[in-house]
Parts: sequence; structure tokens; C-alpha cells
Amino acid sequence: MKFNKLLLMLLAILAASIVVSAQEVGIEQLKMMMEKSAENLTTYTYSRSAESKLLYENNSLYKEYDAFKATEGKVDLVNQSGWWSSKLTDEENGDVLTWEGYFVNGSEYWKQGQDWNKFIINNTSQILQDYNEIPGQANLIKYSNMKIAGSEKLQGEDTYKLIGSPIESIYEGMIGLELLAAYFPSPFPLPDKLKNRTLDISSTSLIDNSSLVVTAWVSKNGSLLRRLDLNSSLTITPKSLNITSPDFRIMSFMNESTVYSNFGSSLKIELPKEALNESYRTSGTDWRWALFGSVRP
Repeated sequence: MKFNKLLLMLLAILAASIVVSAQEVGIEQLKMMMEKSAENLTTYTYSRSAESKLLYENNSLYKEYDAFKATEGKVDLVNQSGWWSSKLTDEENGDVLTWEGYFVNGSEYWKQGQDWNKFIINNTSQILQDYNEIPGQANLIKYSNMKIAGSEKLQGEDTYKLIGSPIESIYEGMIGLELLAAYFPSPFPLPDKLKNRTLDISSTSLIDNSSLVVTAWVSKNGSLLRRLDLNSSLTITPKSLNITSPDFRIMSFMNESTVYSNFGSSLKIELPKEALNESYRTSGTDWRWALFGSVRP
């Protein structure tokens, strides 16, 4: 009898310790700790997988577009260099597009297919910020309505799991980008409000016909972002856009997952010799950023 009571007491203490552990940090405190850790990065690598599905239909047409994009990258903030490589696959016909980018010695080089281009850039610190994506991801979490959904093991490390959605202004901006991406391969003409950039998303019902979920895993030791998932969906119709048009429907689905690792490890980022046979392009051209962080062409 005494043994049973003792066992119950031990179980009660264990349960209490689990509750305390799960609540050992608040969400706002964790956001600040994440932001601080993002400011003190030296090196890291990342791997991203992204799936995209687009459906287009009206009374006489049905078209589906499925794509998968795989990306790997390295960032060395000590030596101010970075590298990434992406492969986009059209799931229907098997077509593959490849891109590769380097930022070394204050210059940026892109490889598209087999062709290299060197960019004329004036602000090297801005380019390095583009390669160093974790601070931007930490800001996305900072300006999202997140909650701690529990704890999970990730690659053998204890992490907090956070789930939420961006604040309204950021939500609208991200849905706006998804809207434009959905129209890129669309068989339906681009509405005038999108052509002349006068569409006000807040005056439409796009938000009511969309979903955007942010899920993050943050290490308990060091408060580093270890994984970030973005899952979104959007349904577009003339009614949701508040425009007059023949009836149609566009449905967009995107699932993206990025894993960050090798923090503080020794990295080697070297520009291939063939990259020196490049042609020059001006920084800021539209195609330059068409696939940076997006699954769609």
C-alpha cells in the first residue's frame, strides 16, 4: 500500500515536471531569443523541398500543373559568401530546370542551365542578406500569431514546435504573391487590376478563400530555427477578385519545408572555374528573382 502511494507521488511529480518544462518559455520570449540567435550566426546549411499544384478550370477547360522544387544552400557570414542550387521538376512531362547561385569576393554569379551570368551589383551587403535567409524567417515568425504547440525531437535535438499564421498585412502580401504566381502559367488572361497593380486585396474575398499556416521548430538549446514549413492554399474566381469576367476557377496549393543545420561548422564555398566565362547582367532584372525561394517558375 505504501509502495503504491509512493509510486503515485512519483508519477504526480513527473507529470508536474513535464508541464513546467512545456511552459518554461513564453512565445514572445522565444521570439526575442530567436531574433537574437539569428543576429549571431556564423555559418549554416539548409535543405528545402517544395511542392506546388495549380488547377485551372471553366465550363470548357481543365488544366493541372504540378511541380516539385529541391534546393540546397550554404551561408558563410564570416567570409561573406553563399551558395545555393535549385532543381525544378515539371511532374507531368518530367522537364527539369536547374539554377545555381554564388556570392563570393563581393560578386554574384548565377548558372541557369549551362549558362553563367555575373551580376553588376552596387550593394554587396544587401546581396549577402538575400543569401542569409534565417533573419528573414525569424522576422516572419516574429510578425505572426504563433503559439507553442509542444515539444518534439528534430535530428536528435529538443525543439519547441510553433504553429500560427502571419499578421494581416504580411498575410495579404504573401497571398498577393501567390495570386501573381498562380496567374503566371494561367490560360486565363491577367485581370486589368493585376496588370496595372491596382488590386487591393483587402477589398476582395481572397483572404476568406485562402489558408496560410506557418510551422516552426526552434531548438531549446540556443533558440535556433531548425525547420520552417509553409503550407498555403488559395482559390481564385471572378467573385473572389471582385471583377467582372467569364466564370473560371484557379486553385493553388503549396507546401514548402526547409531544414537548417550545421550551425557554426566549417564551410567551403568556391566558385567553379567555368563561371569566369560569364556574361554580364544588371542586378534587379525580373528573371533574377523569379525562382529565389519559390517553387513556381
